[in-house]
Amino acid sequence: MQQATDRCRERGFEPAYHHHLGTYVETPDDVERLLELTDVELCLDTGHLLLAGGDPVECLRKWASRVTHVHIKDGDTEILAQALADGVDLRELMGRGGFALLGEGELDLPAVIRTLDEIDYSGWVIVEQDTLPGRRSVAQNIADQAANRQKLKDLGL
Repeated sequence: MQQATDRCRERGFEPAYHHHLGTYVETPDDVERLLELTDVELCLDTGHLLLAGGDPVECLRKWASRVTHVHIKDGDTEILAQALADGVDLRELMGRGGFALLGEGELDLPAVIRTLDEIDYSGWVIVEQDTLPGRRSVAQNIADQAANRQKLKDLGL
């Protein structure tokens, strides 16, 4: 990872690592180890972190100096537990709604927004809503994103 980071920088790019369920860097401990071993910046994903057993607010505070991108995503650990019990893959977890609509899962969205302000975060904030083709209509996806945008606006973002 450090070698890839260095190569990006040699070419004028600043990379940010996106931790993710189903990869080698998934849990908070995995992210900690990555940050110890490299100087790569971090794309903190609240949904993947939540479903990997982390506290997005605590980790955002802890890793603030390395966070240059944020993916705001909600998660539902009950759906995750059932998906794990059924032995399904990450794609099917998404299809079942494991990454819940903002405000419908367990993410403390108001605390995430407050924490971004507290740490003076000024980078990108992306609402990342994982869905699968055919599970929700385009009209539903558009309505979901409009609702997400309004939730964030109501919270001062």
